[in-house]
Amino acid sequence: MLIVSGFITVSSPQMLEGTFAVTQTWQSPFNPGCPHRRRHRRLQVFAGLGGDSSGSRKLPKRVGIIGSGPAGLSMARALQYLDTGVEEVKVFDKNGALEPDLGGGLQINGGAAVLAKLGLAEEMKRSGLPVSKIRSRTVGGRELLSIDVQNLVKNEPSLMHEGTPMVFTIMRDCLVNLLAGSLKEGTLNLGKRLTGVEEASDKSVKCKFDDGSEEIFDIVIGADGIRSNVKSLALPKCQEARYSNIRIQFGVAKGWERDSSTNGELHQWFGDGTYALSAQYKGIGEEPYEMIALVFLDTDPNTDENPNWETAAVKEACISRLRSTSNPQEVVDLASRCDRFFDLGVYYHDSLQKWVSDSGRIALIGDAAHAMPPFLGQGANQAIQDAYCLAAKLAEVKNGQGTVEEALRSYERKRKLPTTLIQLESRFLGVLETAGGKASAPSIPATDNSNGTPVPPAFVLPGFVRDAFFFATGKLGIAEQVFLKGATPKV
Repeated sequence: MLIVSGFITVSSPQMLEGTFAVTQTWQSPFNPGCPHRRRHRRLQVFAGLGGDSSGSRKLPKRVGIIGSGPAGLSMARALQYLDTGVEEVKVFDKNGALEPDLGGGLQINGGAAVLAKLGLAEEMKRSGLPVSKIRSRTVGGRELLSIDVQNLVKNEPSLMHEGTPMVFTIMRDCLVNLLAGSLKEGTLNLGKRLTGVEEASDKSVKCKFDDGSEEIFDIVIGADGIRSNVKSLALPKCQEARYSNIRIQFGVAKGWERDSSTNGELHQWFGDGTYALSAQYKGIGEEPYEMIALVFLDTDPNTDENPNWETAAVKEACISRLRSTSNPQEVVDLASRCDRFFDLGVYYHDSLQKWVSDSGRIALIGDAAHAMPPFLGQGANQAIQDAYCLAAKLAEVKNGQGTVEEALRSYERKRKLPTTLIQLESRFLGVLETAGGKASAPSIPATDNSNGTPVPPAFVLPGFVRDAFFFATGKLGIAEQVFLKGATPKV
């Protein structure tokens, strides 16, 4: 580096620890007559010139991601696809394989649009089933609202890709396979459960695994779901997820047996204290699937809130509840032919809690940061947007804009408001959609078994209030705008 007549000449870009990608000549900010002082303020990173020599502007070369669901795999794809300067990405998961037939179906809209930005548009179009319409009806058949999704989305450029609306349904395992197949060889490291996280004074992060191995990274990202191990280890003061007193029973059946004129439609049915969703999905190898999701209020203080994967027991309970609440025969028939059933409690996080560690080197994305009820179908979409946003912020660091710590905190600021609003709307819809039940307050307060936090007795709205709400929002076009606002990417 030479200093001549008020100019600083950088003879090697490596001298700047990756801050600049090419050799350039810069006007010194210390020359009082320099007309470009503000433009060159980043030169203070030079040691010996009174700037920051702590290495905080050094680009992250190794990133560790915990969790191989849609959030973690999208994060890896974004880091490898965008110009972030990251040289090595590793994804770890406690499971030994990316298991097929795990989970149910997903609605992908804003997430699909973001995956298009990551070079996966054609894969998404091929693997997903386009959503044509959303129809909400009472179990008696009275239509409350109908949204023509294809026409609606055409008015939002951010959800379009070369003339195609990026609004699909897809089986979760199919999306996982799509993302995993886009990663560089050696990225996935399965069968390794995280047991410890240590942040060092040199800004590195050590991850310890149950097989005794250790890995050191510049950044660690927790994408390990609602009961995030990363969160409990790195951000122990954050509250655990809270139980909402709402449960969902899912059933998955192979093949499409509904009337072909309704292909691509999402059907919502409102009964006495229940909400049922039936929809079609595409799975691995473009295999067709249908899914029933039955939502109901849980006021039993003795309920085991953990997932129930006993297919026979859950199937029997689901069919019984569908019949007792007078759901249409087509919905009962779908549940009857499902060969995979599971029962889940609906949990949520306080999304206003911290997502980034004090060191600014560990961050949470997806459900680990802001788990939300599924009633707007935005869980996976928001996780994918988190991944893109965080990678984009790191790409800015490579271009000389701020530090790694600032990038992670900027990601948190940008994503916190939209995810918080969607979470609040989803919680409201959960209460609304289960209206009309005959539930009463339990004799003793229900508790969240995960942390012992008392859950207030569930408040049950009359069914006519719910029906009137959906009818009015459908007629006034409000339902369309709510869908569009939630689906539009905010990255």
